[in-house]
Amino acid sequence: MSGDITYEELSGKKDSFKIIDVRNPGELESEGHIPGAHNIPLPELEEALKLDKEGFSAKYGFEKPKEGDAVVTHCMKGGRARKAADLISGTGVTVRVYAGSFEDWKAKGGEIAKGKP
Repeated sequence: MSGDITYEELSGKKDSFKIIDVRNPGELESEGHIPGAHNIPLPELEEALKLDKEGFSAKYGFEKPKEGDAVVTHCMKGGRARKAADLISGTGVTVRVYAGSFEDWKAKGGEIAKGKP
């Protein structure tokens, strides 16, 4: 893990990160999500990380994070994002936490996408 990431850094180059939103699907449906983020609910994350890359991609619709990827986790306020980062960092992937998470993104005027990520 290499520390937290700020809104300014994430919003300035969000396409260079694999953003993982660990909120539950209902939260994404009601609140929206950061464009380009991928959803893996925190309760599923540990099992998701055990999947092989084909199984992971088939279930979640994006490539499984691997060593060398720049991964950012976020949730609604930051607590679940930190737990997720701990799980992911145990796999050798470098991961950063967006500590302010979705509430900070929304408060700072970040673009919000609706529908399924």
